[in-house]
Formats: sequence, structure tokens, C-alpha cells
Amino acid sequence: MGKKIGLYPGCSLETSAGNYLKSIEKVFSILDIDYTIMKNWNCCGATSVKTIDQRLNLMFNLRNLAEAEKQGYEELVVPCASCFQRLASTEFELMQDKQLRKDLSRESGYGYEGKVKVRNILDFLVNLVGLDKIASKVTEPLSGLVVASYYGCLNTRIPGMESFDIMEYPVSMDNIVKTLGAEVIDWSYKTECCGASLFLTMESVSGRLVGRILKDASLRAADCVTVSCPMCQTNLDTKQGKIRSEFSIDNSIPVPFITQLMGLAFGLQPEEVGLDKNFEKLEPLP
Repeated sequence: MGKKIGLYPGCSLETSAGNYLKSIEKVFSILDIDYTIMKNWNCCGATSVKTIDQRLNLMFNLRNLAEAEKQGYEELVVPCASCFQRLASTEFELMQDKQLRKDLSRESGYGYEGKVKVRNILDFLVNLVGLDKIASKVTEPLSGLVVASYYGCLNTRIPGMESFDIMEYPVSMDNIVKTLGAEVIDWSYKTECCGASLFLTMESVSGRLVGRILKDASLRAADCVTVSCPMCQTNLDTKQGKIRSEFSIDNSIPVPFITQLMGLAFGLQPEEVGLDKNFEKLEPLP
């Protein structure tokens, strides 16, 4: 690719979604991607800081962008949808408003010149790595596996910016899944909200949102729902017992990260990509 690539892990990948980071590292190695994990990053603030103080939220992510630029990254891959939303929208706002960028730089002590391209991980895999490269690494096609690709509400919706995919009916993850040899279902819940942080603060609301998503996937006979966002994965995966009972869903619906499916298709064992850490087990994992 010829560009210096950094990976912004965010809070989730270094804690609750360590299995996601593990799968990314394994898959990137097989794909011969020359990258490093960004150092000295800070929390993006997610939706919490933005709700309370938009200016502080911008400064949080100005600092991240400035640090990435200082470390020489031209491409910054962001696996978490919430982190991607915050970093990409901040970068867009700063480059659209020179006075805002100047004021925030003065207040925070961090300057940013706009040399970093913030990439959603799906954008990176499809548009920079390429489906041909992914296909060349498939040794164990996922034949017979029926997959529902779930993008969530943040991956493709950045206010004011052109999306890397079709905003309301994205296909990037579907195309990766097809390249791995699996079957993709056509469904209307691709970009429905799962409740994100309401999982902790308003469980009943989040539960209803998750239940609708899982119910539709089950009615369409999906074997699993694959995701690229750690918050979505947590919501869809960790409390299924209760949700399946409330929504009359008969069977477990595993929720692997897209990079976990890639790892399986590349010939890795389930535990090598962290599938043993998921709550709902993807067969043939015991």
C-alpha cells in the first residue's frame, strides 16, 4: 500500500473486546499488512462526552489526530464504530473550519495539519486491502454458513461526510463474507441501532432493540450475525439467554466479528481468533 498504517485500538479493544484485537492482529499478519498500533492514544469520548461538552469532545479527538500525525501515520484504521464516528467527524469539522482548528489548537496545545486519513475497518479491508487479496488467503471456505451482516447505526453515517459505503444499505461486509465462501442474507436490520451504551443504563430499551435484530436474523435462518463494532457485539452477544426467551427465539445466534470469520476462512483455529471468548459459540466450536 505504500503508506504508514496505524491501528487505533480505543478503550474496547484493549479491554472487553480483546478477542477482536486478537483476530485483527492474526488476520492482518496473514494479509501481510505492515502496521503498528498507535501509541499514546486517549479515549475518543464516545457519545458520552459529546453529549455533555461538544468542544471537549473535539479536543479529545484533536489530540488523537495530532498524535497520529506526529507518529507519521497516513492511514489510521479504527475498528470501533463509535471511535470511527468521533475521529472521522472531528477530522472533518476541523478541516472545514480553520478558525475552529486554530482556536482548539491554542486551547489544547495540539496542532493538526490534516495529514491523517481516518479509515473504518470495513473501508480499509475492502477498498485498500481489496477483496482479491482477501480471497487469495482463503484456505478453508465457509461453505454452508448463512450470515447476517450487521453494520449498526454508526459505521456508515457520519454527518456531513460522504460514506465509504451505501449509507442505509451497506454492502462492504457482505462482500467480505461472500469472498470467504459463506452465504449472505438480504435483510432490513443491517443499520438498525442496537442501543449501544443503553446496554448499561437502560437495559430494557437496549434489550428490545437487540431482540428485534436477533429475531429477524433467526426468522431468516441465519447461522450467525457478524459485526465489526465491539459495542454492537457486546449488545448482541452477551445477554442472549434472556432476550431469546422474551422474543421466542429458539436457537443461539453466534455474533462473531468479521475478522474472526476471516481468520477461520484463512485456516486459523477458533481460539486463535478469540472465538472461545465469545458468549454464543459458533459451531463447530464446542
